[in-house]
Amino acid sequence: MTNLRPLLIVLLFSSVFSCRTREQELQGVWRTDSISNFVNGFSFTNNTFDEHWSTFEYGADGVMTERKKEKFKTYRYQLPSSDSLVYTDSTGQRLSGFQIVKLSDEHLILKKAQKPYLPGKNQELYEVRFFTKLPAEK
Repeated sequence: MTNLRPLLIVLLFSSVFSCRTREQELQGVWRTDSISNFVNGFSFTNNTFDEHWSTFEYGADGVMTERKKEKFKTYRYQLPSSDSLVYTDSTGQRLSGFQIVKLSDEHLILKKAQKPYLPGKNQELYEVRFFTKLPAEK
């Protein structure tokens, strides 16, 4: 057993330090693949890529850059929990929030609740955005 102890310690430390955080998984450039809107039982998916669609670059510094053609906007981003992504302005004011449905090395799926169009209860509106991670430039 004493011969196994150093091996177990090495395995434990390597597994702890090799795990990537959600922030690290999010870092990089993401291309929008499609956007689905769900409104009270009806859905519409736009998967026709054109020049109006943005790419989103999440940096290690907590800044996200949205690029569309030659224009860009920057926001601060935070992950307050493992399934939550929040955008803020430079003063920390919350601008937008998403539920992280999926985050892997290749795919990101974000869901955002929308405000109802009509007054009344029992309305369900949300948007789901699908992204693919672009390879890092060398």
